[in-house]
Amino acid sequence: MTTRLAIFPLISAAWNGAGRLLVPTAPWLILFALAAGLYSFALRSQSGLWLPLGAAMLAFLAGTELSRRAYQRLIPGAAAKFLPLAHANLAAYAAFLFIGFFVVFFLMMLPGILINEAGQYQLNDESDPALVREAFIALLGTPYGAVFIACCAVGAGLLGWIALRLTLYGAATSALGKAQVFRTWGRTKGNLKTLGLASLATHILPFALGVAVNGALHRALPDTGLGHFTGGAAGVLVFAPFLLAGHGMAAAAWERLKPAEPAPEPPSSGD
Repeated sequence: MTTRLAIFPLISAAWNGAGRLLVPTAPWLILFALAAGLYSFALRSQSGLWLPLGAAMLAFLAGTELSRRAYQRLIPGAAAKFLPLAHANLAAYAAFLFIGFFVVFFLMMLPGILINEAGQYQLNDESDPALVREAFIALLGTPYGAVFIACCAVGAGLLGWIALRLTLYGAATSALGKAQVFRTWGRTKGNLKTLGLASLATHILPFALGVAVNGALHRALPDTGLGHFTGGAAGVLVFAPFLLAGHGMAAAAWERLKPAEPAPEPPSSGD
């Protein structure tokens, strides 16, 4: 029998979990933010390859440790080993990067094809960027624009569907002590609607608010090394509700959807 999740209890558990994580994960959240600030600074400096690469590695390690401690706090008896969780994170990121590359590549190529097919503009590799923008804006008001918007929706839906199917991988990996990326795929079957609706309150809303605040910060901060560092660090901190509630939802869902422990074997009768 398939275990069913309920939307509002899942949302409540996610935000309660986020509140419980605020203090124990704070040092690693701050380290994650500092690494992101250093990475943002390094990208805009003349520091070469090694500084941004080192900052990216530090951000990954700090983020993984943040996740490990979050799941250790939220899942009773979790093994919460660092290396399996790092392995699982790398595998999940690689899968999203691979699939996302083809989705983005297709969506970047599609407007040019549709503009030429519409016939109002004829573009080529040497077309002026201003003309390309004008043609794209004109395309959006036509049936060809509707095709492009529909393809964008399908691409976003595909990535969102994969993300929902992999909701449990971090929690499962931490609970069991072994990388569980695609082994959790079937655990979310039958609960995607509930997970999707709950994620509106635990992921989409805090993420949208983070984007808005982050955009305002970047417009307000000066175009200097300190401004870039501050923007990168603050950019992580404003997404803290999104990060913590996401861990809270995954842990709560895992507790409901995890496989049942095998029943102990009855003691054998003596000789």
